[in-house]
Amino acid sequence: MDFFAVSAKAVAAVVASSFDPSLDIPVTRDALNFSEKKWADRLIAMLRGAESGELVVCERVEAIKEDGHEEEEEWDFEEPIDQPATNTRHTWTTEMMNEAYAFYRTGHKLRNPGKEGCRSLTSMNKKFRWLKTDQDLRTLVHYGKSWNKPTNRNEQLRLLAEALDEEVTALIDSGAEFHDYNLRRWRSVTGRHITKIVSVKKKKDEGKIKEQVDELRAQVQQIVEEHPDIYIWNCDQTGMVKEAHGKRTLARKGVKQVVCVAQSVGATTSSITLLPIIGMDGYVKPKIFVQLGEPGGKLPKKGCYRDSTLDIAVATSHIMSKLSAIQFYKEVLFSGFVPPKLLLILDSWPAFKDHDAIRLCAPPNCQLFIVNIPPGGTAMCQPADISFNHQLKGIQKRLKSIILAKKIDYRISQRDNLLKFVSQLHWCMGADRFKGFISYGFYKGGFTTTKPAPFESPKDYMFGSGSMAACDNCSSLSCTKCPRCEKPHCFDCFWNKLHRC
Repeated sequence: MDFFAVSAKAVAAVVASSFDPSLDIPVTRDALNFSEKKWADRLIAMLRGAESGELVVCERVEAIKEDGHEEEEEWDFEEPIDQPATNTRHTWTTEMMNEAYAFYRTGHKLRNPGKEGCRSLTSMNKKFRWLKTDQDLRTLVHYGKSWNKPTNRNEQLRLLAEALDEEVTALIDSGAEFHDYNLRRWRSVTGRHITKIVSVKKKKDEGKIKEQVDELRAQVQQIVEEHPDIYIWNCDQTGMVKEAHGKRTLARKGVKQVVCVAQSVGATTSSITLLPIIGMDGYVKPKIFVQLGEPGGKLPKKGCYRDSTLDIAVATSHIMSKLSAIQFYKEVLFSGFVPPKLLLILDSWPAFKDHDAIRLCAPPNCQLFIVNIPPGGTAMCQPADISFNHQLKGIQKRLKSIILAKKIDYRISQRDNLLKFVSQLHWCMGADRFKGFISYGFYKGGFTTTKPAPFESPKDYMFGSGSMAACDNCSSLSCTKCPRCEKPHCFDCFWNKLHRC
């Protein structure tokens, strides 16, 4: 981007006018050049995100040790070494280390009460110039205890390579059949697909997050002990692409590029947001919240498909805002059946952390308890994230494969068809036979010690044994088994005409 072509004054004026059109500002968006428009759009998006609570600002503080800083006199070099030896200018030989360690032990015992004599780093450096840092002195002391010569990383790799070369040479000389997978098999090493990418900070904080999750589980257990008749519900947002495909398929060996056919390439990256509600007893709220992202934030005049199982919100983005959250509380969470005592397990989304806003929408006769899963802990204990949401996306992929394999003239990414699919799928997930599956998410998340009875997952039941038969309605070849009436149905009867029994 050309920074010299940007007028900060003009960009700021356009940003201000976008939030208050009544301002008398002579500069318009059309007067900006390409670079200025990009800066204005980014600033407006950031400010709107901050205004709606969707933008979270994180700060990082780093402690830096400056060069030349000397350690305190009370520094104990006898502590166990916890880092590898530093790579100094000269290689340390055994003779050098023996001589230095003997001189180190000739120091005054008063500096090390109750132990052998020792010397300071300054004293050691005067005679042995290659001892330059505190870590060097720690390494020397550690050597005197174990008498194992420390090596740097390159030296360790060289020794490892030599040892491996000896074993490989012995196998080759013996005439035995030998391949590279034998080497990996020795240590149970194999190539695996990377399933998740995490930041360095999250990896370091994993232990802290686990402690916070354990505290949350204990808090939930305490509430349950004080209120044995309480209902426990979990709400979790999940994004669903309009056209989902599996990440793996079969191909000829040696093929470098594997192509997958899609009805709409753009639909594979465009998403909607679903927000279901599940209970520890296997309950599924009959209505599901759906957030659509449409141009201009409005639906066409003809509207879209709606039924009693869907509550639809529309905005310019499929990402939920605080206004969407309020609509969810009023129209879905606290509509219909609401127990007299309710414990909500929510994640750390800013709108879910605003407990006062949630309580304002709750009915007055409901005793409400709310707990939030710590940031980074959803994968460990979020019940819907552990089981329920995975099945939603798995069934969508399986159905998409059936449409392409059977060449069915049906575009699932089209708005009305997608809403029909969400409605029918949510209706199926509420079947009584899946109560054990719903409860399993709470058991796996650590919120109950009662393990549900063995169950069959929704995807395995609906597309498993008995799904390929004559349709119960039209005698066509079926593809789905209804989890409620347990009868097979074809694609048109079940997913297009929305079979309900």
